[in-house]
Amino acid sequence: MPQSNNAKTEFAQKDINERIARNNEIIGIGTVSALQQRVDYTNSLVDAYNPAIKGIDAKIVSIGQSINQLKDEIVDLVEAAVGLTTTNTCATLDVGICTSWPGGISTCLVGYTIEYYDSVAASGWGFSSTSTNPFSATSIVYLSSASNSFGVGVGTFLTHTQNDSSYSAGVRVSLGSSATCVVTQTEIDRKDGEIATLRSQLTDYIGVVNKIRTQRSKSELERWGCFRAIEESRTDNEVLVGVLTAFTDSKYTNLFLK
Repeated sequence: MPQSNNAKTEFAQKDINERIARNNEIIGIGTVSALQQRVDYTNSLVDAYNPAIKGIDAKIVSIGQSINQLKDEIVDLVEAAVGLTTTNTCATLDVGICTSWPGGISTCLVGYTIEYYDSVAASGWGFSSTSTNPFSATSIVYLSSASNSFGVGVGTFLTHTQNDSSYSAGVRVSLGSSATCVVTQTEIDRKDGEIATLRSQLTDYIGVVNKIRTQRSKSELERWGCFRAIEESRTDNEVLVGVLTAFTDSKYTNLFLK
């Protein structure tokens, strides 16, 4: 190890130069980044998962649209039965029909409630090279008849929300037991059964595609690590270059102990 002050200064300066050179290799200054091969591989691997993910996502979107279409049809049935007005007086409704349905928010309606669409949210981790936390969340609701903002392949994992209160489809009521009501209520019950079946299908497909997404996210995380190492090396060099100035400028070196 260096003993004299001059030797110590030279030793520190040599280490600074070596660290700058190593960082330049990682960044890719004057050469191809030492991490570029791994970045290229992870890019290819992330892309390789997309056919599976996007294909299953398209099925999920289709099922979700079917669920929400059924909800639209239920709302239409309710509106055809009781009218669009939902105040608490039968005088504003179709009196000839509504008088058969006692109870609820008025003497006409039973079980008045908001009907909400289902939604599937694609929640994504950021994986931003400028962030020290790759898991900073972003969220995109991409399956909803309310917004019609459908997409496939995005996000780190999917979540299904039944009756998402952010997306109103309209209103529904439970109809009474008169012959006039039963036909409509039976049709609503049938559509509710279809929705339950479709929801079980969603659970299956989302479970599978989330497993595939988990594997893709491992490659995304490794890619983030490579980009983050490049960013950290660049930041480190900015400091080291400033330190090196002190070891090469006589304004400062004349003050060093000899």
